[in-house]
Amino acid sequence: MTGDAIPHTRHVFRHNAMATSFEVHVAGQAGDYAGQAAAAAFTELDRLEGLLSRFQESSEISCINRLTAGESLRVSPDTFECLDLALRMHELTGGAFDPTLGLLTGGAGETGGPGKGRIEIDPDSLTATVREAPVALDLGAIGKGFSLDRMAGVLGEWGVDRALLVGGGSSILALGRPEGSPGWEITLGSGGLRRQVWIERQSIGSSGTSVKGQHILDPLTRRPPSHVHRAWAFCDSAAESDALSTAWMCLDQEETGEICRSRPRTGAVLQVEEGSEQLVVIGFAREFVRDP
Repeated sequence: MTGDAIPHTRHVFRHNAMATSFEVHVAGQAGDYAGQAAAAAFTELDRLEGLLSRFQESSEISCINRLTAGESLRVSPDTFECLDLALRMHELTGGAFDPTLGLLTGGAGETGGPGKGRIEIDPDSLTATVREAPVALDLGAIGKGFSLDRMAGVLGEWGVDRALLVGGGSSILALGRPEGSPGWEITLGSGGLRRQVWIERQSIGSSGTSVKGQHILDPLTRRPPSHVHRAWAFCDSAAESDALSTAWMCLDQEETGEICRSRPRTGAVLQVEEGSEQLVVIGFAREFVRDP
């Protein structure tokens, strides 16, 4: 399925889901065709929200959260893939990203712990088994990015390969760049720390306290992180960028650097206070971020 390419054209489509606004920017396509492709991508977004949202009682994540110790639930391949990735990000970050933090943020008491200590997943049977109850899975810090990755796949089926996908302003996935442009232009920071970057076939996830205040908790201290005010993660996958930007808020610079060095196409930008507020650029992010 393909449309007629029209150079230098851009269209923006918006849709509300996951308690925020999503955008699909399409370049080089006729408006009607771009709109149909975006609508197909938004249909996929709504389907994934029905599986992954802990705020929908019928979602598979909500069903897992209602299991008692020893009970199992067979889930869809999509839910399994997102949950598996969340647990792998938990392991990669030494627990700085924790998909069970709903126990801390949802008012159920300070009984949260590492994701793998409460739930186990089986790739052969696609089941999730609760080993210690209650479990409070919350994939909000990875679900938007996971959805963008899947939406990009839908756009690809429509032959749309020049697009930018945005979830809530904090999850960004760039496909091919617009014709005549060095990439999709993205702004990091504000005021004197404002930086412009241009990305292509790359994702950026951002986390911080400037919009929602101290809503992020360090899983290890169970307190809001204080040394990083805002963080951006650069990865190929939007889901991984989402998870890692949350982890960057809780890790120190050396720990963040170690993860970036272990993953060649992973980078970090940290807004920190070191005498004065400044941006620290680590790893692959150096390919994109330049001082003015």
